[in-house]
Amino acid sequence: MKLEEEKDERKNDQTEKKNISQRMKKLCSILNSAIIDINELKNILWGGISDEMAFDVRAKCWKLALGYLPLNREDTDKVLKKKRDEYENLKKEYYYNKSKLSEEELKILRQIKVDIPRTKSCYNIFNNKKIQQLSEQVLFIYSVRHPASGYVQGINDLVTPFLVVFLRPIVLKKEINSDDIDRISDDELRNVESDLYFCLSKLLEQIQDNYTFGQPGIQRAIIKVKEIVKRIDNSLFNHIYENNIDFIQFSFRWVNCLLLREFPINISVRLLDTYISDIGDIFTDFHPYICAVFLVHWSKYLKEMDFQQMLLFMQRFPTHNWKIQDIESILSEAFVLKNAFQSSPKHFS
Repeated sequence: MKLEEEKDERKNDQTEKKNISQRMKKLCSILNSAIIDINELKNILWGGISDEMAFDVRAKCWKLALGYLPLNREDTDKVLKKKRDEYENLKKEYYYNKSKLSEEELKILRQIKVDIPRTKSCYNIFNNKKIQQLSEQVLFIYSVRHPASGYVQGINDLVTPFLVVFLRPIVLKKEINSDDIDRISDDELRNVESDLYFCLSKLLEQIQDNYTFGQPGIQRAIIKVKEIVKRIDNSLFNHIYENNIDFIQFSFRWVNCLLLREFPINISVRLLDTYISDIGDIFTDFHPYICAVFLVHWSKYLKEMDFQQMLLFMQRFPTHNWKIQDIESILSEAFVLKNAFQSSPKHFS
């Protein structure tokens, strides 16, 4: 019996690898087309980019899906130059001329300086002064140009996966250290900074009400997470409630940082493949389901814990050994739930 199960598992693995290979071949064909089929690209991106692909493939896909790169490949160099020149002008206007900053803007800048070295990164790249400076400029310029939301602690954690994905094609390594950063030319770092600014801005603009006064987007998402958990695992919901734990105590961070702090960087990058592929509605419609399924994944452990044990466990879920298949399982289950629940509008009543 066990032998048969192992055979079935190997067969499933081979089928999955074949499917991934076919998807990646199709993606390469899309990227090599004169005009990019953005819908087809986003469909493939939703299912994730294989780690076996060249480092620049994911970076290109993210930039295209976020509308940073043009769909006409002939226009790429022209558009990139225009965007990068625009960003250099923004730095001159908002960052270099600090004498014109208001007290509130200076306060924001000080907070960003404090937060950046604390940013979670498996590779410790935020210990590098060049990365600290680059990130500081991006976050500050974004906050000044988006005064309704400004800068909120947690936004700095969204920088990490973008930086890693945009740096890998330059250093040609999966795991990046501070020495690798020091070997990158100033021009290359300036390009990374510009790309980071525009792509991060596009992402943040979709979830801006997470960061405006009162953070209404986060409040709505937490309520939805709570309702989904109650529906799919009522015993876990009751256990949390009976131990006087409010969902906001653990799920605020999940919504604020898009769950990225809960995983190793490669899992966070894979998660962003899906987020970026459908950036319009995914955070309001899909992200709460991912959060709920992630919580329920640990249900059997949490039900054995008391108040203190649960809070400690939730501060650092044991995901350090997670593989891509683990997060894809969460995404698949969340997708099935979302479709099932949304086809029955009264499921939350």
